[in-house]
Amino acid sequence: MPSVFNLLNSRKRVLFHIAYWISVVLFFTFSWGTRYNNYWVCFYNELAFLPVKLGVTYFGLYYVIPKLLLQQKYYRSAFACVLMMAVGGMLQRMLSYYSFIPLLGMSDPKTSLFDPTEVLHHVININTVMIIPFAIKLYSYSLEKENRILSLSHEKTQAELQFLRSQIQPHFFFNVLNDLYAMALKRSDNTPEMIMKLSDLMRYVLHESTAESVPVEKEINYIRNYIDLERLRYGNRFSVDFQVKGDVVGASIAPLLLLPFVENAFKHSSTNQISGVVILIELIICNGELQFNVSNTYDPEYKNPDNVSSGIGIKNVCHRLDILYPGRYTFETKTVEQHYISTLKIKL
Repeated sequence: MPSVFNLLNSRKRVLFHIAYWISVVLFFTFSWGTRYNNYWVCFYNELAFLPVKLGVTYFGLYYVIPKLLLQQKYYRSAFACVLMMAVGGMLQRMLSYYSFIPLLGMSDPKTSLFDPTEVLHHVININTVMIIPFAIKLYSYSLEKENRILSLSHEKTQAELQFLRSQIQPHFFFNVLNDLYAMALKRSDNTPEMIMKLSDLMRYVLHESTAESVPVEKEINYIRNYIDLERLRYGNRFSVDFQVKGDVVGASIAPLLLLPFVENAFKHSSTNQISGVVILIELIICNGELQFNVSNTYDPEYKNPDNVSSGIGIKNVCHRLDILYPGRYTFETKTVEQHYISTLKIKL
């Protein structure tokens, strides 16, 4: 199929060139024919001039512009333009002097072949013809460059997102496998159930992480499964309350954006080695905005609770947010009375 499209574009380009040169010949034939009251002679004269105009124009289009001007060889391109217009103007002057003027009976012995005014007249004539093709060529190069930059930027962004997604999977599985290993060491009866929960989570991560967006409902179920997994591991040590408010039906979000905040709440609460950990999770959708609040208790003697936001998972999410929701999200963290609170807001 691409070859067919290229063929069609080539045909259109050829037809455009033919139409342009026919227009040039007719325009100058009409202009000079009206002035000298002899359209046929002017028509033959323009046909004689046409090879000169073609040669100069296409030399500029396919050599001067791409090989000199666009390569930033400005002095050479300027010299080439002046030279080709001077040569073209002189060739047209010779054709006019030996054919056009005698045919019209306008020979003037006082006017020489190299008369500066007449030569300049033909230089201006050629320059007028070249303006439109040169402008179109430069504009097309500009568009092509802009499209190439946009394409490269898009490819870079997609590659960066793919890299970030690839980081999420091993980071998540590493954490969960650590949990599974800890339970296996304790010979817990919950290990089989935990393996089943883990398989559900793995299925979601492997199948949904490559999508540009997923329904918020799927992300909610994913979080619930993760919470169930952590409950199996920690039992009654954690009190977890997950609330969903607002109408989530029809709302979508980039996959795997929310779970790292929940992961960090469990991770850093368990690191504190305190009992009676309380984790509050709240997802609110209102007026096209998603707000995700995660709060967990922490031991005030534990060093720097702000390290919660410095893990690989959170850094990864913030980087993805910068790419996917530029200027459309805010992320804040704060500590209030032994509670570490993180708040994410996204304009959907």
